[in-house]
Amino acid sequence: MFKKQYWLLAVLLILSLLIGACSGPAPAAEAPAGSGAAGQAAAPAQVAAGSSQLPVDVPRQDLFVMDQIFRYSVIDNYNFWINGPHEPHRHALMMETLWIRDQETGERINDVAASGPVYNDDFTQMDVQLRDNIYWSDGVQFTADDLIYTVELLKSNPSLNKAGWSTQLNQFMESVEKTGDFSVRFHLTGPNPRFHNLFEARWNGIYMMPKHIFEEVEDPATFNFSPPVVLGAYVPVESDPNGYWELFKLREDWERTPAGIVVGEPGPPYVLTIFYGDSAKKAIAMSRGELDVYFDADIEAFETTLDTTPTARSWYTDFPWAYPNEVSTRQLTFNLDNPLYANKDVRWALALALNIVELQTEYIGGVAKVTPVHIPPTSTLTRIYLDPLEEWLQNLEIEIEPGVMYKPYDPTVPDQIAAWAESQGYQVPGTPREVFGTGWWKHDPEVAERLLLKHGFSRDGNGKWLTPDGEPWVINLISPPDENDAFRMANAAADMWSDFGIDVNLQGLERSVWDQNNFVGQFDVTTPWHSMALASGDIWPESRGLHPQYYVPAPEDHRSLGGSNVGRVNDPRIGELLDAMQAVNPDSEENFELGREFLKHWIENMYDITAISFKKFVTWDERYWTGFPTAENPTYMPLYWFQGGKFPIQDLDPVGQ
Repeated sequence: MFKKQYWLLAVLLILSLLIGACSGPAPAAEAPAGSGAAGQAAAPAQVAAGSSQLPVDVPRQDLFVMDQIFRYSVIDNYNFWINGPHEPHRHALMMETLWIRDQETGERINDVAASGPVYNDDFTQMDVQLRDNIYWSDGVQFTADDLIYTVELLKSNPSLNKAGWSTQLNQFMESVEKTGDFSVRFHLTGPNPRFHNLFEARWNGIYMMPKHIFEEVEDPATFNFSPPVVLGAYVPVESDPNGYWELFKLREDWERTPAGIVVGEPGPPYVLTIFYGDSAKKAIAMSRGELDVYFDADIEAFETTLDTTPTARSWYTDFPWAYPNEVSTRQLTFNLDNPLYANKDVRWALALALNIVELQTEYIGGVAKVTPVHIPPTSTLTRIYLDPLEEWLQNLEIEIEPGVMYKPYDPTVPDQIAAWAESQGYQVPGTPREVFGTGWWKHDPEVAERLLLKHGFSRDGNGKWLTPDGEPWVINLISPPDENDAFRMANAAADMWSDFGIDVNLQGLERSVWDQNNFVGQFDVTTPWHSMALASGDIWPESRGLHPQYYVPAPEDHRSLGGSNVGRVNDPRIGELLDAMQAVNPDSEENFELGREFLKHWIENMYDITAISFKKFVTWDERYWTGFPTAENPTYMPLYWFQGGKFPIQDLDPVGQ
């Protein structure tokens, strides 16, 4: 458990591993899957002995080494139009859509499109002009035929339903026509000013298919698309059969790819993605010059990196260091198909049993912003949602006993965190609300107890909670250790709920196992991440999957009807609000006001416990490569595992050039 004593032990462990690493590496054995509360995957399989543990025979000065977020469980399958194959990093290097939305600059970047979407007056048609100078990796030119083939195949085949794309094309697209070799017109089923969002990547957008490849395939849903023919600047050339690493080579004709055209630079000749395991192993790899960028790490490993790798840095050069602008938040999500957690008062009780100040400081290191709902406190989203909701939050009341009302919101949380930071010797670079986010729920175990007693819960002679049927209350909480903040948040919840008298079975699961449990509802509480809004403030595109029309009960895969409803929320009011949003202009105040009503309804029902927004210790070593975006040079977002991560990779230069 992540108490203060554990932090000290973790630091000592990292330092001892670093000292041991100086004596030279040894070949690593194949790693077993992580399991148990502290389950961590081990180092990559089949690494070479000698002066380097990198598993590929490529000159180091030609190789950019990226932290692979997790070990791939689906190997040698690049069919990213079905659920299953893993797209992080890969879609940045290989896959293209029409547009990319950069989360740092807010800019819409034309990907395979040559310009932005053009709608008619009533938003029933959308015209797209395509680039006329990009080519597939086998030399065939990309044209309107590829785009039309892609959307028509996805629409006709419900098995090709990655991200609900098949479902949405059937719902919103009547037909598509070719208006030129590099232009198309979409005919929509009704007015829809958001149709372009299907092709505008925050995380991803509909990936373009090579028509000349897929039209020869008998069953595109079972086709593994290997080796892939891609529009991206890199192609895979070698990979670990156990899923620990993958090597990509820059195309000779990189200037005929969207990233090459947008950036105007070639990027590294080779890119290696590699999964080392936990934060300590990432710090060791970077200190040895065997990792150029890592996705995230816990604060102890990050501080160790700064101590052992003088050429390393994160977004900021000082506290709070980490990249703060990824538009997402972290939740403790309930399985509402479980009758215990279908009770709103139980969910509120579990929220009030948590101490958010301790969670944010002692478990996360004080470097993430607090938020009570799936809205990260970016400047834009704070202005649209969190600031207007503040007075409502301060006046919010819940009924703890018949006729007894209680105000659960504590607006002083950011001030408490700022006081902690100053006590640690940190300078707070702004107001507490700017740096640490919003208020949150009071830590009030006494009120939490009253809420539970109201519904027949009780305590045994040892103070342990019993469910209304008299059985010991055990919460099965699952979380992936490779997602540092999610796992830390899970440990905080496990500690605090245990202190409150609930037995918690915390399972640290390898990512593929955790994902599958989420898909089929095999958990009581899980730790996913989500934003209910785009960076623009539009809630509908990110929340449409919560509509009750997509609800399916566990153990059916929650994605089966095109939804994205891990918690199995089934609420007609959610559907009404989403339908109302869909009918209005996404940039209108009317849409934002509907969004505020949506958030109020979600909060009142405590459908999940949102704790913090995203921060990422995206940390890079400038020993071999330079030009990665920083707070001083925010050319692109540093989120290299997103589809838009292609641009900062393409913008890298060798050190000394």
